[in-house]
Amino acid sequence: MNFDPNIPNLIAISMGLLAAAMWGSWFIVLKHLDDYPLEAFYLTLFVVSMVIVWGVGLLLDGKSLWGNIQSVWRADPSRITITFICGVFYVIGILLSLYVMQVLGLAVTQPVQASINVVGGTALSAVIGGIPTGLSVERIVASVSFLLVAVVLSMIAGRIRNQSQKAANIVTGLSNKSQEINKAILLLIISSLLIPAYTIGLSYGLKSTTQSEGLAPLPFMAVLCSGAFTSALIVSGTMLTVRKQWSVFRMYGFRTHSLGMIAGLAHYGGNIIHTFATRNLSAVVSWPLGFTAGLWTSMWGLVYGEFRGSPLRAYLFLVGGMVCYLVGALLIAMLV
Repeated sequence: MNFDPNIPNLIAISMGLLAAAMWGSWFIVLKHLDDYPLEAFYLTLFVVSMVIVWGVGLLLDGKSLWGNIQSVWRADPSRITITFICGVFYVIGILLSLYVMQVLGLAVTQPVQASINVVGGTALSAVIGGIPTGLSVERIVASVSFLLVAVVLSMIAGRIRNQSQKAANIVTGLSNKSQEINKAILLLIISSLLIPAYTIGLSYGLKSTTQSEGLAPLPFMAVLCSGAFTSALIVSGTMLTVRKQWSVFRMYGFRTHSLGMIAGLAHYGGNIIHTFATRNLSAVVSWPLGFTAGLWTSMWGLVYGEFRGSPLRAYLFLVGGMVCYLVGALLIAMLV
């Protein structure tokens, strides 16, 4: 028997918010990597994720973990293959977003990308996984409108910040070069096209309140994480090989490697919690709810001084974007 409790909506929503807090907070480790290769950090993150997901799965499901995967494979192999492939693609999207965060910062990158992902991911969730009772098309449209406004306001805030910091020669560790910023925006767009693969996997591969076929929560996470690890190993491993940087795992101490461990615990610990919430809420509700992670990331960006020296209007635009983002996400997340 697979571990698959029936969770009340209020508790499931709280779990979705907790997962969001975990997702939105682990990005702060980027501020502590210094010259440690991002790809090495990323590989550590997903090695730890594999240990966590398969460890928790075997602990709670035992033989049923593999048994559920086998039974779903016999009934409909596409539920397995698409989930695995979604794990491959969303991980590439996250890696690209990490590059962008190092250029644009946490406070600007996350609200913009999250708003784009919520729009696309929610639409895909509704088409693939269905819309639960109590959520109207009109409310989805209203939510999308707020999210698009959030993107515009956040971008304006970032532009004002860059101009003021460049004029005052304020160093925050972020780039204010037009060429690098334009490249980062391009990567952000590509990343935003890849990350919703996560919600495709949730909508199609996970058995939920609106999806009668699919995997139980922990087997689903095991398949998704396996795809994610495979992707991280290929992409990060290739980059480390080309740059001849595999030695960094030996050269750097435990403190540096622990950053990847902490990120893996927060990322896939949050994923597990979010998956159980999705099982009871549906992906079209849990996806935007989970992306309130952007508020946490933006807050950490401010704490780390990314807007230091910016005029008041930059903060006002950023706060306005965060409020619109929160309203847009909650319009979808509320079941009543």
